[in-house]
Amino acid sequence: MKESIRVGMLLALTAGFIDSYTFAFHDARFASFQSGNMLQFGVNFARGDWSHALTFFWPVLFYLFGSALNQIIKRVRYINDLQWEELSVLVEASGIFFVAILEIFKVPSELPLSILAIFMAMQADTFTKLRGAAYVSTMNTGNLKTLGAMLTSFALTKQHEELMRARNTAAIIASFIFGAIIAYYIGHTIQGWAMFFPVGFLMIIWRTIVRDREIA
Repeated sequence: MKESIRVGMLLALTAGFIDSYTFAFHDARFASFQSGNMLQFGVNFARGDWSHALTFFWPVLFYLFGSALNQIIKRVRYINDLQWEELSVLVEASGIFFVAILEIFKVPSELPLSILAIFMAMQADTFTKLRGAAYVSTMNTGNLKTLGAMLTSFALTKQHEELMRARNTAAIIASFIFGAIIAYYIGHTIQGWAMFFPVGFLMIIWRTIVRDREIA
């Protein structure tokens, strides 16, 4: 189930929602799209606006920390055969819940954005396969490359498996875009309360993984 289309789409929905929200309400910065943050850092640094450049550096630093934290979670042994993916999702949901509270009280951007970067890194590191094929749930550059390759491969070979992989990847991309769209409207309607939506998405994912373990 953790490699299912449903889980992948919910993860992409979550990532699209969060990155759209942070871009719209946190000075065009991203929680997961660190290439965008590094580009902004470089441009502002070149302009001599070093203090503004640093605001784009902090999410990058905390993203690195989140990836390291997830490696630690992977290596800890749990009682009752608890999957590390379950704990990773719970930690992410708890962290984003805390961020939602910070957003309601309008805490300065650096803190919630840095926390979100940690958990976006954990999500990217935890879920890397979609029905056995590599993908990324938090950004779509690689997914677009995969989609183009799979469609071309299907056109050349007529193998149905390639078409199904292309369909799966397209579903991830569409979910990410949909998350970005609804975050814009919900964020402008209820402001910081919007961040509770990704928590709900993650709890559905957590329950799906738990049910899969219980059935197995």
